[in-house]
Amino acid sequence: MVNTRGMKILFGIHGTTHTEIAQSEIIEFQKLGVHTDVCTYGNWGTASGFIGSIKLVLKNAKELKRRAAEQQSDMVYLNTGLDFKTLVRDSITLFILRRYSKQLKIVLKIHGSQSRFIFSKTNLLNRYVFKQADMLLVLSKEEKQNFLSVGLPEKKVQVTANVIDTNNYKADPAFKTKEELAASTTVLLFVGRFMPEKGILDLIEAAKMLTEKKVDYTLICLGNGPLFDEVQQKVNAYGLSNNVNLKGHVKEAEAGYYYSNCDILVLPTYHEEGFPMAVFQAVGAGKAVITTNIRGAADHMKEYENCLWVEAKNPAQLCTQIKNLVYDKPLQEKMQRNNLMLAEKFTAQKIVGKLMEYFKLIV
Repeated sequence: MVNTRGMKILFGIHGTTHTEIAQSEIIEFQKLGVHTDVCTYGNWGTASGFIGSIKLVLKNAKELKRRAAEQQSDMVYLNTGLDFKTLVRDSITLFILRRYSKQLKIVLKIHGSQSRFIFSKTNLLNRYVFKQADMLLVLSKEEKQNFLSVGLPEKKVQVTANVIDTNNYKADPAFKTKEELAASTTVLLFVGRFMPEKGILDLIEAAKMLTEKKVDYTLICLGNGPLFDEVQQKVNAYGLSNNVNLKGHVKEAEAGYYYSNCDILVLPTYHEEGFPMAVFQAVGAGKAVITTNIRGAADHMKEYENCLWVEAKNPAQLCTQIKNLVYDKPLQEKMQRNNLMLAEKFTAQKIVGKLMEYFKLIV
C-alpha cells in the first residue's frame, strides 16, 4: 500500500475549462506532501475535425504515458466529462495507459455526465471506461446513483465538489457608475454557454416580461455559443437593449468581477451538469441565486435559504421569481449571508482532504 502523503499524482487538465479549480486542488495536494505533475488533457481548440481530434487525443495520451513513467506515478487523475466525445478520448487514453501499467491507479473526475451515456447498453466505450478506471469522482448524489444503478460498486463512485475560493471575489463600489446604472437598479447576472439547455432563451423571454412590468433591472450575460446571434436578435426585437447587456465570452479569471458586483445570479439551466460553477461562484461571492433544482445545486442548497427554485422552460415563473426577489431585499440579504457560509464547505482544504480519504480506498 502506498503512503498517500508521499503519493505521486499526474494530473490531466484542460487548458481553458475548470483550470483554476484543478490548480487549486493541485496546490492543496502539494501542501499535503503529494508529489504532483501536470499534463494537457483535452482539446484546447488546437485541433479541428475528426482526424485532427484523434491525432491530438493520441498525442496527449502518449504524453501522459511518458510523464507517468518519468514520474513513476502512483495515480493519474483526469478531469473529464461524460458525453460521446469524452468517451472516445477517455477510452483511447485509458487503453494506452493500461498498456503501460496495470497497477497504475486511474481516477476520472467527471464534470457533468449525460445520463443516456451511463444507461446505454449498446455503447461499448462506456463499459470499457467504467471498467478500466479505478475511481469515478462525480459532482452530485444523483450522478452517483446513476452509476450504481448500472452495477458499478459503491467504492468505485464517490461524490466530490469543486473548489470555491471566496478570496476571488471583491466588490467594486464604483461598479454601477462604470456600467452607467442607477444605484437602485438590480443587477442580474447570467453566466454560461449560449445553448438551449442553459435556459438563456427562457431568460430573455422573462426579461421581456420584467421590462413590461417596469421592474428596475439590468441583465448582464457572460458567454458565447450557438444561440448568441438569436439572443441578440431577440434583445433587439423586444426593445431590451437598455436592460440586457451581452458581454460575450469573458475569461474565467475575469468573470469574478461580475460575480462580485451582481445582486442575483440567474441560471435556469436544464443541462446535465453536476456542480454548476456559475451557481457556486455566485455562492462564493455571497450572492442570491435563482436556478433549477437539479444535481449539485439540489444537494447543497435550500429554497429561501440560499436560492429560489424555478422550473425548466418556464419563462413566466422565472419572471415571477426574479420579480419577487428583486423586491425582497431582506431575502436577498439572507441569501447573501447564508451563501457565504455555504461556500466554506468548498475550500481547497476540505475538498482535497476528502479526496485523500477516497484515494486510500484504492492505493
